[in-house]
Amino acid sequence: MLRRQFCAGSAAAIATFAGVTTPAHAALPPIDVVTAVKALRIPSGPWAGGYEIAPAGRLNWYFTNLGLLPIVQLLSAADRELCIRPYLDLYLRTLRDDGTIEDVNFISGQSTSGAYAMVPSDSDDSYAATLLSLAVKYLRASQNWAWWDANKARLKFIAYRNLTVMVKPDGYTSVFQAPRNQSNSIGYLMDNCEVYRGLRDFAALLRERGEPSEATYYDSFATGIAHGILRIGFDSVRGGFTVGDHTTLAETGFYPGTTCQVFPQAFGVTELAPYFDRGYQFLETYSPGWADGRYDPYPWAVLGFVAARRGLFAQARTQTALIEQKFVDSRALVTINELGFYQRTLRVLAGLSDI
Repeated sequence: MLRRQFCAGSAAAIATFAGVTTPAHAALPPIDVVTAVKALRIPSGPWAGGYEIAPAGRLNWYFTNLGLLPIVQLLSAADRELCIRPYLDLYLRTLRDDGTIEDVNFISGQSTSGAYAMVPSDSDDSYAATLLSLAVKYLRASQNWAWWDANKARLKFIAYRNLTVMVKPDGYTSVFQAPRNQSNSIGYLMDNCEVYRGLRDFAALLRERGEPSEATYYDSFATGIAHGILRIGFDSVRGGFTVGDHTTLAETGFYPGTTCQVFPQAFGVTELAPYFDRGYQFLETYSPGWADGRYDPYPWAVLGFVAARRGLFAQARTQTALIEQKFVDSRALVTINELGFYQRTLRVLAGLSDI
């Protein structure tokens, strides 16, 4: 779930980079996303192989997963082994005993120094789900089945502890494991769309690798999530998805109320396809003009990605131009996850398949 209080590495970093984008700028060339993401890679120190979410930002595993997913297939074989596999290895080494993970805040703003603090993750379910999708994407691109054999038990443990045993009676996954779920046990729509995709991706790989019973196990939970959202996750009166299973009303504020509306389509929850149009119309109705960035200093590139997938190219191009300008004027606001969805938008606009 894209919770914005975790985007910035430090207040100082944002104060340094953030500025107000004006429409008077000349058009800028597209961002070279692969180069931009590589520039965020931590080259040395205790977190070598990880990524800052923006210059002088923290290491947020969830945002990094979303940023790396769209570039795996754009990398050379050598770059995949430099940029993706060490990151996956670092993630697995950093896991806590219960399969959760903490983010890393660099005390001095320098990721290569030894000064850092572990800080609570934004969720347990979304981190795990997007990690599974990234691992599957890496394995399909690299065909590194030795890595799969060495790590599949660990990946199954992540999926089990953070996803399948976290499914509640209503079908949604809880955002946190115990004991953090005592203060927040909500099943969020955004998270559950990501969980659905992670489980579907993982199940498909297991089936391809000759583990059909395991695949069916994980697929069953993905199906349960979709059915749970169908049962209680759409407000037919207001005509939009609810932000989670704690409410029956679709919220009209930008975050999370209207932004969550695109997540079922962004993450391919196919069972919810009959509601894609209504969710997008809810976004348009209650957050008109979203593409120009008027509601949030962060661009929310996932919205432009879904607009492009829906054939709304003018809206998508308005947002990509905004992101390109922010990359110059307000670099810290174009975080690694924003770069990932921006890259996906560019591909759709170019008539290429999503990756």
